[in-house]
Amino acid sequence: MSISSLPLLVRFLIRHAAIGFGVAILFVGLLLALDIGGIATLIFASSSAGLALAILTFSVGLTFSSVQMGFAVMFLRDDG
Repeated sequence: MSISSLPLLVRFLIRHAAIGFGVAILFVGLLLALDIGGIATLIFASSSAGLALAILTFSVGLTFSSVQMGFAVMFLRDDG
């Protein structure tokens, strides 16, 4: 099943979830690059840095995706 065969509103939500996850990846990258609160130092000093980074990215991505989908739904026009 391809994405183009999905209903319009499902594609709408998937697109906005992907946008939110992309913003989250940028946010985590900036968080690590600027080492805010020493989080990058903590993560990379850990023996399981990959797991910590994956959990952080997934958690922030889930949050940002949900917020982006919520904004998109709230700003839908009502043509009725």
